[in-house]
Amino acid sequence: MVVAVVGLALMAFSYYRYEYEPGDNPWDNVFMYIGAADPNCEVEGLEYVRRPVRLLPLAGRTQLFTRMAKSFGSKVESSYRITFQEKVIFYSDMEDDFTPEMLEWGRLPAGGKTEVLAGFATSSRDEINVDARTLKVVGLLKKGISVFANSYLIGEGAEAEELFEPDEEAIQNACILRLPKEQQGDLETRKQLKGAFPRSQFTGYTPLIRTQPAAFFLYVAGLALLCLGGCLALFTLYCILADRIRNKWLRLPLAEIRSYKHLFITMNLIYFGAVVVFMLVSYAVPELQSCFLVGVSSQITDGSGILGIAGEAYMSKNILRAAVTTFAINFPLGSLACITLPSVIVPGAGSLIAGLRASLWGLLLAPTFDALSGMMVPHSVTLLLEGHGYVIAAFFGVLVLVYLFRKAEGPSAGTRYGRALLMNVRGNLLVIIVLAIAAVYEAIEVILVMLWAGR
Repeated sequence: MVVAVVGLALMAFSYYRYEYEPGDNPWDNVFMYIGAADPNCEVEGLEYVRRPVRLLPLAGRTQLFTRMAKSFGSKVESSYRITFQEKVIFYSDMEDDFTPEMLEWGRLPAGGKTEVLAGFATSSRDEINVDARTLKVVGLLKKGISVFANSYLIGEGAEAEELFEPDEEAIQNACILRLPKEQQGDLETRKQLKGAFPRSQFTGYTPLIRTQPAAFFLYVAGLALLCLGGCLALFTLYCILADRIRNKWLRLPLAEIRSYKHLFITMNLIYFGAVVVFMLVSYAVPELQSCFLVGVSSQITDGSGILGIAGEAYMSKNILRAAVTTFAINFPLGSLACITLPSVIVPGAGSLIAGLRASLWGLLLAPTFDALSGMMVPHSVTLLLEGHGYVIAAFFGVLVLVYLFRKAEGPSAGTRYGRALLMNVRGNLLVIIVLAIAAVYEAIEVILVMLWAGR
């Protein structure tokens, strides 16, 4: 437990030391929609500023992943492109909205000149070439002004206006909105936003700012300690309960975990080790993670598939509904159908599916971007509990294979296989308990984070 707590503390330290920015920021509640059409102006109560935006070509490696994004659907591809495409935004009244205090360095662009103000996550700090014109970067916005993270802002001037000829395909509209934090989670407001900016015509822009290397590796080290300490603490608990619980339906699977302790601990290490390894892969290739994240976000937004059902449950802010929905997905589908049943058909096969899930978790949940770092501090406990539940299911699935080749478990292969099936039934009672606790914790944790974030 001490190791687990130290790991969690290390994750929190990494976020609050390197990524968290305290204090009021006038740009905190500003976001952007980008599209070629005009917004639906019939929707009342929504104020926005519309500015011309020129989308710049995607960089080489980012371009390679557009095919993968397209495999998830055209909307996912569009969101992926908008996320990674750098942009030049025509900002005629720049001095009204920006002050020297908002700059990391430099100054605001002078009017009438080919000078731009760069966002924090842009690729160039010197100059950029757009349509055979060279634009000089004279200042860098601070990280907190994330809505322009990968954008360059240019002021008034004849040369600037020539960059935004309306008949060019790369020219679209950037609709910039400012909503109070408490309003962003309002269902009526969300309906108005969908009506004003339909997904068929507009793409919501979510800035992705890379986590600093020191923060990332410190964070992942903390997560590894949390998972290691947490798994060993739970294993110790099972060994204690194996001697104290009288009900054989729980006592026998606990005793089996103790009997095959090396196998059980090794499977936990492999599962969570895979999560950590693929988090490192995500950090090395952030475009890969972004493809998955945009796909997941699209499914939740559209309310389609399993993730859409879960998203609706969490958006209701009803903890009981969210917990029941999460458990209904995690146990019958995530554990029973994907791990236990394959293991009893092809002994031990479910462990391969569990390993695939661990790899996907690493790719999806890596704190590669600072927006994920804060959320993953409390959510790492969910990752530990749910992952541990799946490891228990995979462990009893592997025992089917062990029983078949261990003559001490029965006189014949049929008898040993029957005993393995019965042990899997008993083992799933333990899986149910762990995943139920994980579902309740996840429902409370996610909804509290949503309320805190004003969603």
